[in-house]
Amino acid sequence: MVSPKKALECFAGAWGLLNATLVNTTTGGLLPDSHNSYPSGMSLFTLNGYSALIVTANDATEPEKRPKELSLPASPSDPDSRWALVGKYSIAGGGPFYLSNITSGSRNDREGPAGTVTGTFLAATLPSRIGPFMFTFQFYEDCKVWNLRQSVGGDMLRVAWYYKLPDIDNDD
Repeated sequence: MVSPKKALECFAGAWGLLNATLVNTTTGGLLPDSHNSYPSGMSLFTLNGYSALIVTANDATEPEKRPKELSLPASPSDPDSRWALVGKYSIAGGGPFYLSNITSGSRNDREGPAGTVTGTFLAATLPSRIGPFMFTFQFYEDCKVWNLRQSVGGDMLRVAWYYKLPDIDNDD
């Protein structure tokens, strides 16, 4: 075990979603993630222990799942079927997170810390997502890329890859 400080420093900031896949751990078969085949999204992690994420269908590759005519506040004339697409192909949540079981990640040519994230979504677009969550992580490329592995029940494992988004200089 090592101190979670390095892992927290690696997590801090904004992350773009590269890919998300479901893996059948019994057969090794790959399935598109439950959100959609080509997800788009971001995760945010703060040094004071909060996280937020949004995952949705990709506007460029799956525009039929992203009705551009919708806006808030919703219009009474908006068809429920169009809003259903937004709900079906989007998830967002946020809350505190904690790091544990941190290793240096130097085994098997890994380049960054690895361990477990546990936390609680205090708010989420899907009510069933409010509550605890847990996943394992591994950082690569000097903490510029990380991999999430999360059991989603039965023999299914969610595998997602994120890349570090550049810091924005707001001092100008």
